[in-house]
Amino acid sequence: MAKLSITPTQQKALTTIVAAQTSSQRLARRSGIITDYADSGNAKKTARLHNTSRDAVYRWIGRWEESSELLGQWEQEHNEGLLSDSKYLQHIREILTDAPRPGVPSIFTEKQKQKILAIAAEKPEKQGVPVTHWTHALLAQAVKKKGIVPAISPSCIGVFLKEGHIAAA
Repeated sequence: MAKLSITPTQQKALTTIVAAQTSSQRLARRSGIITDYADSGNAKKTARLHNTSRDAVYRWIGRWEESSELLGQWEQEHNEGLLSDSKYLQHIREILTDAPRPGVPSIFTEKQKQKILAIAAEKPEKQGVPVTHWTHALLAQAVKKKGIVPAISPSCIGVFLKEGHIAAA
């Protein structure tokens, strides 16, 4: 595999992800793999540095290269001021996330998830719930009562909130 070339803007984004305390270890490792492989061009050295296999290094380098057209488009939009720093970083993170895995499809639609997140962003009093902050259980009861979903567990509500990057109000 040839040496990987990344732009200074991509390098800065990847370094930001590695340094961010809020980045997951997986995301930070994958960002580090991309930057370190771009520096050295040596999969064995990069794998050793990140305590992973050469196959894993090749997998993430391959994913990065497969996304080169999108990366170029996003960088151009970012440089033209059409894409904010945070949105640009979000796109980079998306490339480095796990691919969808096989399994049972979700029983909740995106529209239902968005409605749940919208209610979670509101104060409970607005929904007629006499508390100051949502709990997962109260939010599950509220969305069932509103008819958004026929049934949902509090833990599932927690997953949606985490995915939506919001805390219950």
